[in-house]
Amino acid sequence: MKTLHFHEYRERRDVPLTPAEVTVLRTTFKCLVTRTDNGDGRYNVRAQDRVGTVIVGDTAIVVAPKLPIARVLFLITHAVDPSWTNEAALGTAESLTDAMSAVFTHMCDQAVRTGLLRGYRDHRERLHTVRGRIDFAEQLRVSPGRDLPIAVTYQSHDEDIPENQLLRTALDLLAQVPINSNDVRRSIIRLRRMFESVTPLPRNLGSLPAVRWTRLNEHYRPAVELARLILTGTEPEFGPGRITVPGFAVRMTEVFEKFVRTSTRRVLGLDEHDFPTGADSALHLDHKRALHVQPDLSRWVDGHCRFVGELKYRLDAGHGDAQHLYQTLAYATAANLPDATLIYADGPRHGTTHVLPTAGIRIHVRHLDLNVELDHLLDQINALAHHISALTALPSAQ
Repeated sequence: MKTLHFHEYRERRDVPLTPAEVTVLRTTFKCLVTRTDNGDGRYNVRAQDRVGTVIVGDTAIVVAPKLPIARVLFLITHAVDPSWTNEAALGTAESLTDAMSAVFTHMCDQAVRTGLLRGYRDHRERLHTVRGRIDFAEQLRVSPGRDLPIAVTYQSHDEDIPENQLLRTALDLLAQVPINSNDVRRSIIRLRRMFESVTPLPRNLGSLPAVRWTRLNEHYRPAVELARLILTGTEPEFGPGRITVPGFAVRMTEVFEKFVRTSTRRVLGLDEHDFPTGADSALHLDHKRALHVQPDLSRWVDGHCRFVGELKYRLDAGHGDAQHLYQTLAYATAANLPDATLIYADGPRHGTTHVLPTAGIRIHVRHLDLNVELDHLLDQINALAHHISALTALPSAQ
């Protein structure tokens, strides 16, 4: 099997590619792919923020992250399980795929150490015998005047539940990609045997099933969240009408955002209601509530937004990009706040503050250095949490 190597945010020129390889680079990795002047199946490829490995025929397409693999794994695992420190599980990982597979199999082992989780499932079926309760409304709707089959509803208690289905499907996917570690490959084979009774998720599902976390299944959460990240990156396989290819791609922008949001929320001692994701924001720019805005970070107190922030997985020279500043200004306007914060993944150690006297708003520009020692990186998260607490304590414009 041949391998095509690319690097995050770098360009390779004059690369011979098949039509299928061009499709995967554009759809899965969101690369900018342009035909060269020479034509004859050669292209210039500029990778974006998606990294990972996808197999196309007899070719492995690999997009490597700009950060060291160990640091990428820390950003991912710290967001889903801050207690995970077993770097030995990585072995001598040569790629992000190897490292992700090693961590995922380790987390699966931790999740199923007392056996596979079981749960109740609701069923609606048409049977020739009564099981559970007869669904009279459905029976009259579909088969009025007929005795069989009978519309029934019932519950089963088994292992075929969303938590196990997500793990099983992620294991099936990793079994199809090249992994250098013999130990990891053996772990995947062993774990797949454990999940033989579990139904894998269909490839044309469109979206992954939600899981409600309780004290009964909380021990599954790190493995399931990592499985969700792996499966979300398989767009050609898990999107309706897409081509089917084994492999996965991780969007580093989402990894960065989730790491900062989850780590800061944890330092502040808040939950997802008080410190929600952008999609859960209740902010609008207009009175008719038609213009919904979604800041990456927001702090809510008694139903009122007291802090907004925007995250950018970019290098910044020090003062912030104009478009990013306008976006952050819109969030402050929607929340009716005098302050908002724009946070970059890299840039000068000291930030800056833009004062907009006409709007009566200050935009604070801050930077996180993802390449420093882990203790220093977490110190930066603590400083960001302190900054948010200080702004939350200020009187709002409301």
